[in-house]
Amino acid sequence: MGRLRSFDPDKVLDRAMHAFWARGFEATSIEDLVACTGINRASLYGAFGDKRDLFLKALQLYVETGPIIELDPSTRKGGVRPALQAYIDQVMGLVSDGRNRGCFITNTVTEFGSQDADILAQTRIALAGVENAFDRLLRWGQQTGEVPAKADVRARARLLLAAIQGLQVVSKVNPDVRALRQIADQAIAAALAPVS
Repeated sequence: MGRLRSFDPDKVLDRAMHAFWARGFEATSIEDLVACTGINRASLYGAFGDKRDLFLKALQLYVETGPIIELDPSTRKGGVRPALQAYIDQVMGLVSDGRNRGCFITNTVTEFGSQDADILAQTRIALAGVENAFDRLLRWGQQTGEVPAKADVRARARLLLAAIQGLQVVSKVNPDVRALRQIADQAIAAALAPVS
C-alpha cells in the first residue's frame, strides 16, 4: 500500500503557480518550489513530475481560474463597456499592484516564444480563449445595440487581445498607470466604435 499524501495537491499547485507567475520558469528553482509549497523535492516530483510538468500544470490552473469570466455575457449585468472595463480593471490590478506580475500567459509567451511545443500549444489555447471571450461579448453587444451590427467583431476581438497583451508587456518597462489606462481606454473605444 502506498503512503497517504500529507499535503493538499491543489494548494501546492496554487503556490507553485504563484511562484512561476512571479519569477518565470527559468528563474524559479526547484529549491524555490520546495520552499513555497512546503513539501520536499521527492513529494513534489512524485505528485507533479519534473519542473516542466509542474509548470504546465500551473499554467493550466491559471487558465482555468483567470479573469476571463468577467467577459462572459451570461454572468454580466450591464453592458459591453462595463464588462470590458471590469476585465481591464483586473488586468490593471495585476500590472500596478507593486509586484508587476502581469499576466502569467503573457509572461510565458515572452519567456518561451515558440521554443517549447507543449507550452506554445497551451499559451495559444489560452490566448484563443481570451479572443473568443472578447468575440462572444462583442457579438452580445451587437444584439444589445452597443456594437454596430456591421462591425467585424472577430477583428475587434483580436484588436482587444493585442492591446491588452501589449499593455502587459509595456507595463514591464513602463508601469505608468495613466499611460497604460490610455491604451486600454483606446482599445475599448475602438472595439465599440461605429463602422466608418
